[in-house]
Parts: sequence; structure tokens; C-alpha cells
Amino acid sequence: MRLLASADIHLGSPIRSAAMRNPELGDRLKQATRNAFIRTVDLAISESVDALVLAGDIFDKDQPDLKTCAFLLAQLTRAADANIPTMLIRGNHDALLDHGAHGDLGPMIHLLHKGSPSVEIRDVWFHGLSFDAAHVSKSFLPDYPAPVQGRKNIGLMHTSLDGSPGHDPYAPCSEKDLMAHGYDLWCLGHIHAPFEHTSDSVLAVMPGIPQPRHFGERTGGTVALVELGDDAPTIERYEVGKLAFAECPLDLNECSDVPEVLRELRTGLQGLQHPEHDTAVRLRVTTGHHTTEELTSLADEVLENIDRVFLDKVKVAPPELKDNSKADDLVRLMREELNEPGFQLASKQALEELRTALPREITDELTEKALDALLEEAINEVTLSLHAGAAE
Repeated sequence: MRLLASADIHLGSPIRSAAMRNPELGDRLKQATRNAFIRTVDLAISESVDALVLAGDIFDKDQPDLKTCAFLLAQLTRAADANIPTMLIRGNHDALLDHGAHGDLGPMIHLLHKGSPSVEIRDVWFHGLSFDAAHVSKSFLPDYPAPVQGRKNIGLMHTSLDGSPGHDPYAPCSEKDLMAHGYDLWCLGHIHAPFEHTSDSVLAVMPGIPQPRHFGERTGGTVALVELGDDAPTIERYEVGKLAFAECPLDLNECSDVPEVLRELRTGLQGLQHPEHDTAVRLRVTTGHHTTEELTSLADEVLENIDRVFLDKVKVAPPELKDNSKADDLVRLMREELNEPGFQLASKQALEELRTALPREITDELTEKALDALLEEAINEVTLSLHAGAAE
């Protein structure tokens, strides 16, 4: 059996974080997510696979709009018309979604859940359990059906596995226990970075997010074509995401005037043009003369004449400075304050308040892991302002 595995498609994601900074990039990302799924179905059809597997978070939320639901059904119907069945489960994002709310999904589209966890396709058994709540803190594995003896068995699971770093522990599962359950193949979702693990003849594959939505998902953009034969399963990855995120480091500290800054920006941004995909760029600039706001305006102007490159964000860092001025003494005291337990606690509390108030997609970038980087960015802005004032 040959199957195409994907997960974490996040159809209907509002892309608020990128859209707030750059509306054009936000629109591109929304369309890119749909286009990646179209390419996934195109690939399934062109490769004549035996099954399409979607391991959760097909939608970004459990109440997608009618247009997004119609889009999914239209694409899965294309696969069904090519005699390709689809197996899918709900993840934590679409946990409460009623896939049948807008009509029957069709005889070749199989939603696996607690009431109907298994289906046989061409002498191969597929097993899966869906999220019925937005957060599940215990392993699903004990509730998975036993493997059907004498047949190949494939499991679909949406899981953080061993509590993967950077991800909340959604349905955490021991990798050792997973591989020992008796299935031949596990198609996993939730972790947006692709990986695969093998143990003897068992393969567990995380396809990764097919279309990255922000800078932290740079390693996504793929789906996995898996072949299940007499020997151990084999895997081949295909790129379906056509909007990539890239970093562009620039040292503008020696640039004395605006034309020189524009030339450096143009050279750096033109170097990121790619003939086959769009690029969202994060500029990391070293400068003691220009603020984030100034550089953002200049970069936007440059990009008016560069195709397929879009500005995601500008992050500014000052160069190494001498510690003999009052401004630098103030910055030093601020850095010392950052390490005080009381300040750290207050910062985390403020961050949690923001996470509660803001949309979920924006809070993905406001993790405790990112707190130090946010504080460092603030210190850099203060440093630039202080030295700019001293130079006037």
C-alpha cells in the first residue's frame, strides 16, 4: 500500500500576527495554506496512492466558516473521484468540529473517532481516535484498538509524543510504547516540524505543517509519501508549501546615509528571491543609527520593486558599544533588573495576561520561551534611542 500522509493543515487560520504587520503577506499566507492542500490532493492523484491520511488539525478552529468547509469537501471529493479514500481524525484545534454538520462526507471519507475507530481499506486496517476536547493531557494509546492479526495496521494519532519541547503536552505518548503497540505505521500530527522514527520494522512519521504560517515554522512545508510492503515502511517527502520564511542578517552600522541603507536593503532582499516560491523575510539588522520603524518603512519601499518577497518583521540590535557613558550605565542597570526574580515573575504574569486576551494565533508567538527575546528586543530599542539622543 502507498499512502500520502499530512497533518496540521490549519485551513481557515486567520494569520492575524503576520496580517497585523503586513496585510499583503497575511492574504498570501491564507491563500498559500489552501494552495498547499490543493497540491497535496494533486500529488495523491498523480501518484495514484491507495489512501490519503490527515492526522488532525485539518481546520484551525472547531467552527470553520461554510466556505472553508466547502473547500475541504471539494478537495476530498476530487480524491474520491480518483478512487482514493481519505482517513482523518480531529486534532486539538478542530476537536469539537462536527464534520457531518454540512452533510454527508461521502462513502470514501472516513472520520475515525471513539465510536468508529477502525476501517479496512484494501486489506489494510486504519485505526484512529479524535480529540473531543480542546486539551487532552493523557495518552490516547491505551484506548487504541489492538492490531488486526495477519493484516497491516496503520495508526493515526494527534500527539505531542513525549511532550516535545516547544509544544504543549497534548495527548502525550511515550515513543517506546507507541512503537510497541503492534502497528506497522503511525501517521502523527501536532508537531509542525517533520520527523520520522523507526524501531525494527515500525515507522512513525510526522509529516509537518504543509504550509508554514510564521517564522517559527521554517522547517515545515512537506507531506510524506509512505509505502507499506513486506519489509519496513519507506518514506519520501514532497514539498507542497510555496511560501517560505527566511532570515536576512544585515550590518548597517557603517551606513552613513539613507541611499546607502537602501542599497544594502535592496541587495539583501533581492538575494532572497526564489523562482518557485514566495518568501516572507525577517530582517535582523545591526545598527546604532536606525530604529525598527525607520527600517521597516525603508524595507517596504524597497520591496515595492522586488517580486515574491514580503516583509514579515524587522528586528534591530545595536552594535557592541563602549560602557563609559551614562546611557550605557542605564542600559546595564536595566539588564541587571531583567535577571531579578521579581521582575521575571511580573513579566511572566503580564505575558500570561496577554496570552489570555489575544487571539490564539498571536499567542503562539508569546511563549515563555520567547520572553527573553522579547525583553532583549525592548532593551535594544531603548539602547538605540539613548544613543541616538546622545549623538544629536
